[in-house]
This record gives sequence, structure tokens and C-alpha cells, in this order.
Amino acid sequence: MEINESGLTFRFVQDSALKFDDTEFYRKQFNSLPGSKGVDILYDSAKWFVMLEIKNCSGQEADNRWRITPNNKKIHLASENAKDRESLDIELAQKVAMTIACLTGATTFGSLRQAACPLMPFSDALHQEVFATHSKKLLVILFLEGQFGGQTRTKKVIMRELQNSLRTKLGWLNCTVSVVDSTTYNHDVFTLV
Repeated sequence: MEINESGLTFRFVQDSALKFDDTEFYRKQFNSLPGSKGVDILYDSAKWFVMLEIKNCSGQEADNRWRITPNNKKIHLASENAKDRESLDIELAQKVAMTIACLTGATTFGSLRQAACPLMPFSDALHQEVFATHSKKLLVILFLEGQFGGQTRTKKVIMRELQNSLRTKLGWLNCTVSVVDSTTYNHDVFTLV
């Protein structure tokens, strides 16, 4: 199965992937909640449940440079029209929490609301004890594409700082956090086409 997001195409081995933020339930029901957010893609397999957020900043690195520093430490560098946004670590942590809330909300409707039906397999998969027994891993992945890094911080350092900040913010969730790009991602989870 292939999913296009932000000008990139991701291929998943199984057909159990979903462009979550394009689902009708997310768009029409969950988005009535002010400030609602959600990850780009959900993927469920025997080994992983993946929440994938894609940030393809290629060609727009200057506009996003402040967002790659954790905890909004560089928000003062943001343009006026971007002041309502967050650094990527804060944004993704919020998206993960709200995605889980949306999946739980869809479960309360079950088949009573047609728009909730495509989310049910993902909600069911997320609410299993397999994560507690470590027989399946919950992966939160930020796919960060763009030419970031310079004299003071390499892209590898930037990704590690974002990853560490995300781990702290998602400490309430039994998950593995990764910040990757087209040269560092795990080809076992998905492939970039």
C-alpha cells in the first residue's frame, strides 16, 4: 500500500495503513474540537503500531528553522503568521495525544457512525495489552526531510535533540520515539518510493 504525504510517497508492506488526518471522522467530527490535531499516517502490523508524522521542509528550511529547536526556544525567530505554531517536538506530542483521543472517541460510536468505521481496526489495535508485554511496539516517528544543520548543530544533532524532547513529552505512553529522514529511517517499517 502506498500513501502520499507532503510530496513524498511511503510504501507499507501490508494494507493496514491509513492517512489518518484525511479520514471523515477526523475531519468532520474530531475537528470540531478547537485546536484539534492528528498525525499524518497510522500503520498497524504484527510487529508495530506506527504513528507517523511527515514534515517535508525541503525548500522551506528557512521558514521552519525555528521549529527544529525543542520547546519553542526559537519561536522569537518565527514570522508573524507562524506565531500560532509550535516547535516540532511540542506539535507532534500534541498530535499523538489527540490521535489517541480521536481513536478512543471513534470507538464510542462503533458502527453507529459510518465515519468511525475505518478507524475501528486502529483503535482496537491500539487498545491491546501487547504493548505492555512488549510483543508489539508502539512507534512514534517524525519523518523530517530538509537540509537542516550548520556549523553549530548538524542535522543528526537536531534530530537527536527533537527525539529526546519527544521521549520526555511522551513519557506517559509506552512507545519508541524516532526522528528520521530519508537517509536514516527503518526500511522494515516502510519504504520511501
